[in-house]
Formats: sequence, C-alpha cells, structure tokens
Amino acid sequence: MNKLLYVLEETLSSLRKNVILAVAAVAVVAVSLGILGLVVLGVNVLSNTIKNSESKVGEINIYLKDEITETERVEMQRVIESMPEVNKEKIVYKSKADALNEFKSQHPDNPELWELLEENPLPASFVVITLDPAKVGEVANRLGEDPAFQGKYERIKTASPVIEKLENVYEKFRYVGFLVVIVLAVVSVLLVSVTIQVAIFARRREIAVMKLVGATNWFIRWPFLTEGMMEGLAGALIAIITVFVVKIWLWNPLKESLAFLRMTMSESLLWVLVPVIALGGILIGAFGSFVALRRFLEV
Repeated sequence: MNKLLYVLEETLSSLRKNVILAVAAVAVVAVSLGILGLVVLGVNVLSNTIKNSESKVGEINIYLKDEITETERVEMQRVIESMPEVNKEKIVYKSKADALNEFKSQHPDNPELWELLEENPLPASFVVITLDPAKVGEVANRLGEDPAFQGKYERIKTASPVIEKLENVYEKFRYVGFLVVIVLAVVSVLLVSVTIQVAIFARRREIAVMKLVGATNWFIRWPFLTEGMMEGLAGALIAIITVFVVKIWLWNPLKESLAFLRMTMSESLLWVLVPVIALGGILIGAFGSFVALRRFLEV
C-alpha cells in the first residue's frame, strides 16, 4: 500500500512540475484517439448506408411521358417481361395517381407540398428489378434502345452510379482516416516520451540516490510509467467525451434532416469504442514511457 501511495505521489508531483508538456501530450493523445473514434463511426455510417442502398442497386425506374397511350404502355410492359434478366414477379407499374399518393405518404407532415398543385406533375413509371444487380446497367441500356420505348419515356434511372460513388468515398475515407490516426498516434507516443524524458532529467539526482540505497529497478521506473499511462488515459477520456458530443449534437440532428438517405449507425458500436479508446490511451502512454525509460533511464 505504501509503495502504491509513493508511486501516485511521485506521478502527480512530476505532472505538476511539467504541466505544459503534460497538457500537450494529453491534447495530442485526445486528438488522435478522438479522430480514431470519429473515423470508426464514419466508416460504420458509410458502410451501413451502402448496405441500405444496395437493395436499390438492381432497381430500374423508367419514367414515362404523359402522352403515351394504354396500348403503348402495355407493349412496353411486354418488352420488359420478355427480358430474361428481369424478375417478372417484381415488375410494378405506377400511374400518375399512384406516384402522387406515394409522395403524400412519404411527406405526411408537409401537406402544403401538394395542396397548391393545380395538376399532378409526377410521371407514371415502371419499377423493374433485375435478377442480377451487376446487370442493371446492361438492362437499362437495352430498354432505352428498344423501339417500344423510343420517344415514350422521360428518363431511365438506376442507383448504380450513386452506389459506386459511395463506395469510392468509403474506401478513401477509411484509408485516409486510419492513416491520419496512425500518424497522430506516433506523434502522441513521441510527445509522451519527451514528457517522461524531462521528468527523468529533473529527478536524475534523486534516482542516483535511490540506486545507491538499493531501490529496485521497477521501484524507480513505476512512477514514470504511471505518469505516461495517466496522460494517455486523460487524453482517452477527452476523446470519448468528444465522440459522444459529436454523436448527440451533430449526428442525431443530421440523421433526422437527411432521413431520405437512410443513414444509420450501429448504436452498440459506441459502447465498444469506449473501452477500446480508453485502452488505446493507456497503451500509448505506456509505450511512450517505455521508450523514454529504455533510452534515458539506466537502471
């Protein structure tokens, strides 16, 4: 018990003497672990968004012109049904009235969006699902070039280009984010190491006396090691608070504002991140201390 009290007293004393360096070390650890937490959450959100959108990858929306006849519409549906790549059980025709009713159901809290309309501006459409999502582009092109469709549709829309862009953003965000975290983690270790070096230099005479009276190596080392771990843990706690603040004050309102994007975050991920960030801070502090002790403390 006396040894533990000694270690804590020496650690706190050293932190007070080198408060500026200690604060700098804590700040860098907090920034690196905070960015790590935000990158992990961002990767999770992008991954879930892509998964939620993948259900739309095989979907083709064909928006028709208002002036087409029923005969032309039937012929267009026959062409769609004749394609072997199409899931015939999921071909849906939406009339202009169906499109307006669907729009109303999606915006129940904003009736002013349609109450002022003199006529229905939404087009009729076909919704087509391909059996193989990879062939959605090929099917869309063939439908657009078919004589039965020529001059009878406004546009043919697929989700594939959007998904591809999301996947590119996901890959770049993941690699760049984790690269920044690694760089900052190295800087954190170096700064903690510098803090411990200064502490060792300030106590060099005391250390020499302790060695002369027979103090063990680890008895001398523990206060320095604990100092680094406390700096790392303090930075980790700041990082955890930052992640929760960003989640509550930024992510929650953003998710509600952009509900149409179907962005989601795995809620359990936060509670996994808390111990991971805390452990990361302790390890960064311990490793920084170990580097300094090995190079500058000969015991």
